[in-house]
Amino acid sequence: MDESAAGGGNSLPTTGADGSKHRVCYFYDAEVGNYYYGQGHPMKPHRIRMIHALLGRYDLLDQMQVFRPHPARYRDLYRFHADDYVSFLRSVTPETQ
Repeated sequence: MDESAAGGGNSLPTTGADGSKHRVCYFYDAEVGNYYYGQGHPMKPHRIRMIHALLGRYDLLDQMQVFRPHPARYRDLYRFHADDYVSFLRSVTPETQ
């Protein structure tokens, strides 16, 4: 049997080189399912809620570090997006979209 089959394929090792256990970090905010992106949009927030409910039912949340993400600041957005796109986001309103 090769090493990848014995080790579970692409799974991460359960302990580090120093013997410490690895924990899965999971980011979740219950508010994520409250937004509708429109028909045909690939983002389906209700799916995120369903996955979170499954993780709870299988008692997997207790085995993870669960973090609530914080909203990105504009300076964070400028690190990953073009200036004109962030400027558009700053100016758009429900009335002007």
